[in-house]
Amino acid sequence: MIKDRIVRIKLKRQYQEQRPMNYVGKVTHFNDNWVGLEAIGLMIARNQPNHVQIDAHRSATVVPRDNIESIALLPDNFDIKNIRVTTEGQQIQIDVTGAPNVYIGELGEG
Repeated sequence: MIKDRIVRIKLKRQYQEQRPMNYVGKVTHFNDNWVGLEAIGLMIARNQPNHVQIDAHRSATVVPRDNIESIALLPDNFDIKNIRVTTEGQQIQIDVTGAPNVYIGELGEG
């Protein structure tokens, strides 16, 4: 279904104080219980200049499907190594060339 596609996975927040977490990467495994990714983590953080803490390197990540709030498909030519983040109003978004930007969180969260 989404195997070998580049996606943004937004995780559910389990409690109010939890910082919003997203993963951007290529899906390596997908089944009824979990999604395997080769991905970079993005976490909303007020103390960062662009309001997002972005991991320096990709890593293998397994996400339980019960913890996923949403999945957004990104273009196949999306450059995972150079993720650019923008703000539009209160929304923090990943800048996607040639496609709509992808929502990752709100200013003030995290």
